[in-house]
Amino acid sequence: MQIQRLVDLEDYEFDTLLVTYNHKNRLSIELGKVSEIFAALQEDDLVGGTKVYGLRGKDFSYQGQPYYNLIFIGIPEKATPRRYQLQFGAAMKEAKKFKSKNLLMTAIGDDVSYWLSSAMKGLMLADYSFDKYITDKKEGHELSLGVLTGIDPASFKKEEQYVRMMARAVTTARDLVNEPANVMTPTALAEKAKAIAGKNNIKCTILDQEDCQDLGMDSFLAVAKGSSERPKFIVLDYNGRATDDEKIALIGKGICFDSGGYNLKPTNAMKGMHGDMGGAAAVLAAIGAIAEAKLGINVTAVIPACENMVSGQASKPGDIVKSMNGQTIEIVNTDAEGRMALVDAITYAIRECGATHIIDVATLTGACVVALGDRYTGLFSNSEDLASKVVQGSILSGENVWRMPLGDDEYKDLNESCVADIANCGKKCGAIAAARFLCAFVEKKPWVHLDIAGTSESDADTEIFSKGGTGAAAMLLYETVKLLEKPYKSY
Repeated sequence: MQIQRLVDLEDYEFDTLLVTYNHKNRLSIELGKVSEIFAALQEDDLVGGTKVYGLRGKDFSYQGQPYYNLIFIGIPEKATPRRYQLQFGAAMKEAKKFKSKNLLMTAIGDDVSYWLSSAMKGLMLADYSFDKYITDKKEGHELSLGVLTGIDPASFKKEEQYVRMMARAVTTARDLVNEPANVMTPTALAEKAKAIAGKNNIKCTILDQEDCQDLGMDSFLAVAKGSSERPKFIVLDYNGRATDDEKIALIGKGICFDSGGYNLKPTNAMKGMHGDMGGAAAVLAAIGAIAEAKLGINVTAVIPACENMVSGQASKPGDIVKSMNGQTIEIVNTDAEGRMALVDAITYAIRECGATHIIDVATLTGACVVALGDRYTGLFSNSEDLASKVVQGSILSGENVWRMPLGDDEYKDLNESCVADIANCGKKCGAIAAARFLCAFVEKKPWVHLDIAGTSESDADTEIFSKGGTGAAAMLLYETVKLLEKPYKSY
């Protein structure tokens, strides 16, 4: 999408006008008979509140109208960055229905800096589609957005660059998730990581199966045993503050296909399991953006990538394996595989990379989907300070999180095993049990676990989302890491 700052309309020909209205039905711009059209639509209950309504120019049925398309965007009082994203995303969906080419919006007022980047994010994210494998696809055209504003050119350019960077990160994560499992294998994911690292001057290390065996990663390798695809353990190091001892580890679950193993998933649950590497996709996208922005902080991305399949070599329920940190694990359920891979990644990040803070991201549990649905990511943490940064990052990015309990007193025995140090699956409280399992391996480091099982995929083409991967947590991780810079810089 081309974005252009405008100070008047003489040099910009538009075919679609984006008009916001607030809780008092005050319009952001009036050209021709826009206010009269709005009043007529209001009488028909087509606009009002947070409704987004598009009116095709050639189909106008109201008197005195101009010929351009009109899209009215309701903005509630005290709208959050997320709400701006969703509203303008919905407006983009309307514009695409009209086959619009040149959009016009205004950004005037005292609070422009609060909402403009969110609005532009919404427009850009909603313009995404994954049609790589459609042979008979229609040729599209690049949209142009004109923004009529009093913001000075330098500030506007800075805002535009930031929005584009975030949109690229989300698009990267979405593309990775949307690739089918026969394409996005662990080896292919490792190659994508190399490409991202090479583009952004990040050190990239890929450990093969033999390397993982030498390090004692039997928990991770137990997940990979059933697949003919070789596992890859991906490590990306970005050193933005070499004099600082602190290092943030971003750990992403990279299960490129999850059949459930011998605890085989039912047919309906198998759909979309090529996207079980959504955590890995978010981490790769985020560290790329972190390096692009040259944030002054040290970050390591760690991704255990493999497939969870069924074969004569696959792990079985009841097997006992030893993790990299020495704890023995009873495999109660082979479909609780993500946490098995993540714990060796956590240990590696701490012991081999010197991580002082850990944030893991994973499409981990169906229980979190039941609890929070598809618009909130579950947040678990042993650190109030780190959790508060992630919450702040969620507000800035517009990605909703909800703090969930670990229940140190109430649920301390959830993962109890009679034959090993810990069981990989609890008898109840699925999302909490999974988080508590991970917490047992963080060696008292400040840690946050983000369960994106519900937010990583959309089943509808609506607002900022398209069917398939959403790129969940890519922006959230970037904003959180930015908040952890010392000193914190706003850019």
